[in-house]
Amino acid sequence: MDEDKIARFIKEGRGQGEGADYKPFLTIHDVPSNGLSSRVPGRKTGRLHHTLSKIERALILIYDWDDNVSDLREQFPLDREVTRQIAASMEVKHPQDPKTGVDIVMTTDVVVTYGKDAARRLLPRAAKTTKELNESPRVIEKLEIESRYWEMLGAPWALITEREIPAVRVGNLEWLSEMRSLEHLVTPHPDYWRDRCQQFIHALARTQGASMQWLCQQLQDEYGFEVGEALTALRHLASDKRLAYDLDRPFDIKESAGVFRLADDGDAGAVNLRRAA
Repeated sequence: MDEDKIARFIKEGRGQGEGADYKPFLTIHDVPSNGLSSRVPGRKTGRLHHTLSKIERALILIYDWDDNVSDLREQFPLDREVTRQIAASMEVKHPQDPKTGVDIVMTTDVVVTYGKDAARRLLPRAAKTTKELNESPRVIEKLEIESRYWEMLGAPWALITEREIPAVRVGNLEWLSEMRSLEHLVTPHPDYWRDRCQQFIHALARTQGASMQWLCQQLQDEYGFEVGEALTALRHLASDKRLAYDLDRPFDIKESAGVFRLADDGDAGAVNLRRAA
């Protein structure tokens, strides 16, 4: 990273905008890949989120599900003049590019916009593994610069490690998100999955005490569902929040189908990552 590249990024509008118009300052193409980078489709923003670690991906999935969240901006740039001042006040070196020696533009991994209208507030979140924190004192210094930056702006910054990530919830969100859109599936006619989902809801509503496995078999016998289609409909409906399910509970096809129910306005999916909610 050098000054010309920083200027180009700024000219391209990186780190600017909100919602669908926001462009992360860094993308998965700008940093060395260690196999942990990914892009996550956002339901709130309607764009692909660029995540550079498993924890960042988990944060996007968790906050994107929360109905109290209105926007998510990843790889959010911090004002370099301010971070330089903070580093000087701490008597530590400002983070630099190891090849060029240029002061980098520091970024916050995820900035959450929480609440609506007058109650809106920013929740900056840094994502680091406990291994990174334990092995490098320099990482702690950089996080302290970031923490003081957001403190100056009155925003409650928090550090999130793998210990704060609810693994079952994230696993369920990953499983559901794969079927949020069914456009990639070949169908005999345009309304195929709309009909299948309506049939699933109808069958679920009159199922009492039976397992989800039994319900899937009934849909195959009664409506001619192909093997796997019932679970696809289930995942799609739950991902679309038309069915409510306790995401902190591991999915088990042998459990009662009653653990899924038609959603209502009380199913916001709020989370609390370091007093996020």
